[in-house]
Amino acid sequence: MEKDILSQVIEVEKEIQHCLEQEKAAAREWLESVKKECEEDYIREGKNSKDSLERSIVSVAGEAEKKAAEVVSRAVAATERLKGLDDAVLSRVVAKRIAKLLPE
Repeated sequence: MEKDILSQVIEVEKEIQHCLEQEKAAAREWLESVKKECEEDYIREGKNSKDSLERSIVSVAGEAEKKAAEVVSRAVAATERLKGLDDAVLSRVVAKRIAKLLPE
């Protein structure tokens, strides 16, 4: 009788060990799938961030080019206006500007 009980205990322990091994294997598989999913998410988010940054750079560069063109256009217009001034008027304008810059 003791041998039967001992055999049953050993059999139950083997079953428990088998269940534990199955659970460990399932946990390893789950962990691997979660790890793979996280890696894929990381790569995807990195690509999304890179794409977003590239779009922002293109947008900002376009805005900068537009503003630079406006500045150049205004400078050209101002230059054309100043070309039309005779020397006497130009001298008075320069004198007034210099007077503003010099301390009293």
